Amino acid sequence: MSRSALRPALGTAAVLAALLLATPSALAASPSAPAPDRADDAGVSVAVFGDDTLTEGRQLTVDELTRDHGVDPGLLQAYARGTAPDDSDDSASDDSASDDAPGAAALTPRLAGDPAYDLVASWTSKDHRTVNLRRGTATWGYTKIQQKHNLTVSAVRATTRYPEPGWPKQQSATTWNYLTLVNHVRCSGWAWWRTCKVVDFTHVQVTVNYGNVKGVITAYCIGYADRCPDWVKNAVNGA
Repeated sequence: MSRSALRPALGTAAVLAALLLATPSALAASPSAPAPDRADDAGVSVAVFGDDTLTEGRQLTVDELTRDHGVDPGLLQAYARGTAPDDSDDSASDDSASDDAPGAAALTPRLAGDPAYDLVASWTSKDHRTVNLRRGTATWGYTKIQQKHNLTVSAVRATTRYPEPGWPKQQSATTWNYLTLVNHVRCSGWAWWRTCKVVDFTHVQVTVNYGNVKGVITAYCIGYADRCPDWVKNAVNGA
């Protein structure tokens, strides 16, 4: 109902009361509701990796996402505000995952001086292997993954931690492929009163060479020639 339509029906006082109740400022005045951030009013698209209980068209609350689907509420809020950290220089590693860990090939002095072999991140996969992601070049590693396929460290890590049943699959003597379902969840509304809906999905595949110091060779979205959709980068679980 428009403001002009409300006026004859309710009268001036009633109109002002109705308009006040319709604004976020009224909610902010309530002791049970936190003051909203303007950016919280915007919609946000995030990616939930490896959760086959989510189906396209399903609607959920933020509480259901965080309680039942492993979504990090802090990351969800950060993506909504546009303040999620850029992990292009992410050097966080699991305690068990390092260049000296079993299964991680040691760098020769020659390779150690090559910036392409700088370690971006290291972690443990679902099958208990040490995954090393190196800076790489246009043909392998994080440079290719980021620049050509539009993916982040978090997306690569989540894929190896939450692969589809039957994966990883061996490609060669030392190379394994990981594949996982990625659901596109779109949330809209104000702050934590958002409503969310599964609007799309894709699959991400990661190739890791465990017998080569390069480690992660590539990661990409199935069905996309080059760049993954932007929402796939916004991993909010298991990353």
